[in-house]
Amino acid sequence: MVAEIRQLLQHIETTRERMIFLASSTSITDHQVVQVSTELDNLINRYFILTKKQ
Repeated sequence: MVAEIRQLLQHIETTRERMIFLASSTSITDHQVVQVSTELDNLINRYFILTKKQ
């Protein structure tokens, strides 16, 4: 479980960095930015669900 949480946190950070990069090179309303933002939201929700169980 701990390894899964660590991996998830790394994925969250990578996705966050990708979103920031995309937003800085396009705009925050660009389709790709919104798509990555949604993915980030889902990852964060998953993190909270996993950590709440502990």
